[in-house]
Amino acid sequence: MLVRIARRILVWLVVLAFAWAIAVYVWPTRYRYDHVLTDNEDYPVRIDRLTGDAEMLTPDDGWVPMGPLDADETSPEDRSRTS
Repeated sequence: MLVRIARRILVWLVVLAFAWAIAVYVWPTRYRYDHVLTDNEDYPVRIDRLTGDAEMLTPDDGWVPMGPLDADETSPEDRSRTS
């Protein structure tokens, strides 16, 4: 009887540990991926969900940090509202 209870507790602990590992390492990935069109070229962009930093993948330099928008630039959402 005691062995059966211990086995059941062990199974639940393993299931909970597995669920925790999936929740931490797989489901909420650190980066959200998008793309940007620059000079008629489409580049992948990854955005860090924790800090909001964005990086663009270039063929020569790899992941390059993207700076904030200039004052005269607008976001794609703003451009779509005006057109």
